[in-house]
Amino acid sequence: MGIENLNHLENKKILVLGMARSGVASAMFLKNRGAHVVVNDKKSKSEVLQMVETLESKGIKTIVGGHPFELLDEVDFIVKSPGIPGDIPILIRAEELHIPIISEIELGYLFSRAQIIAVTGTNGKTTTTTLISEIFKNDDREVSAAGNIGMPLIQVAERISMSGFLVVEVSSFQLEHIYKFKPKISVILNITQDHLNIHKTFENYIKAKMRIFENQDENDFTILNADDEIMSSFASKTRGKVIFFSRKKELDYGVFIKNNVIVIKDENNIFPICNINELGIKGNHNIENVLAAVCVGWKSNVNLSNMVYTLKKFQGVEHRLELVDMIQGVRFINDSKGTNPDAAVKALEAVSEPIILIAGGMDKGTDFKEFVSYFDGKVKALIVMGETADKIMNTALDSGFDSNYIIKVSKMEDAVAESFRFSSEGDCVLLSPACASWDMYESFEERGRIFKECVKLLRRKIDGQQKKGS
Repeated sequence: MGIENLNHLENKKILVLGMARSGVASAMFLKNRGAHVVVNDKKSKSEVLQMVETLESKGIKTIVGGHPFELLDEVDFIVKSPGIPGDIPILIRAEELHIPIISEIELGYLFSRAQIIAVTGTNGKTTTTTLISEIFKNDDREVSAAGNIGMPLIQVAERISMSGFLVVEVSSFQLEHIYKFKPKISVILNITQDHLNIHKTFENYIKAKMRIFENQDENDFTILNADDEIMSSFASKTRGKVIFFSRKKELDYGVFIKNNVIVIKDENNIFPICNINELGIKGNHNIENVLAAVCVGWKSNVNLSNMVYTLKKFQGVEHRLELVDMIQGVRFINDSKGTNPDAAVKALEAVSEPIILIAGGMDKGTDFKEFVSYFDGKVKALIVMGETADKIMNTALDSGFDSNYIIKVSKMEDAVAESFRFSSEGDCVLLSPACASWDMYESFEERGRIFKECVKLLRRKIDGQQKKGS
């Protein structure tokens, strides 16, 4: 079956790879369309028991514990979850058999009617996607945020009408398996090295990100960061109308900062939006996210006063520079969303106090030398954990970081306790791992929640000690 025939799913045999949120949502959707669906995951049944029970209660067959080639027999197409590498044997064999492989966002796109705004980049995707969605909500638009942000696109694709908007966060993994996915507006925020354990080279990672605009035409918009050399080179590669944003320079056309004021400049006029000091979210990286969101609002004819209201009100998203608590004058900040060194560097730059940093997680093949170079004058002590604990610790030691201020731990509760032990009033304990979470946790969200729970435990312990001593 060709991808062009997806509108006729009755009795088609479809293999869904992966039992995470997007896989389960895809399977449910396909089953409701009359398809014969099998969901497969390499994890053991005990690891995915809840998902297995949910799917089988709906009459959907599940196979776990590996990826047997027999699953490919007479399969019409495969829906691949983003967390599954594209070079595993079953997918290589599927390609040899010319079985179409699509991502969940491709499936969602094919069944959506709304205008799609797609946001990608190494960092800032979730914040920007959420901010754009809030801008549209406050402009009384019909809108839903979906994709890599947590809500699978296929789960909401048919709910939004033709006059509405779907703001979709898309990852490089999701973009690898698209065919017709065509956003009305595509946004690429930035590109730095990430996921090299999967993409193998930085060039492959860049190519995956570029796919966001490969189906766009002259009626669509491609929003790019003018301060990024890689982004600037994309302007000649898209057929969409290019809109640049810049934090560092004035533009002939686009969104930039002039005298600390965000402005929109078209062919004839300059429209002031608001002073950067009035923004609800802080940090230079968030200014770039705001500029990108303003570009989207501008090209979607959002009322500017409603946009300004949102920019001043919006406080950011959970797990991204989220203030958890202040204990004895020490701030605890949850930046679990900092899943690569560049994101963690932005967190270090955004915190003004001396930092006790909790870092480490799944090894994605990243080099930490540049990350560690930002410790000087910022990081007072370093707590490491996860697969990359030794790698980060040794990189820090090689750079001259004092070994007396590095502790390796095996669990988050110990990381929080040791961080507090190193801290003094006026310090900041910052969880910004610079790594993915999958070595120890299901997701960065789970990691962030556990960090917050550990901070709460610390709070109760400290409060209990104070009561006992009074």
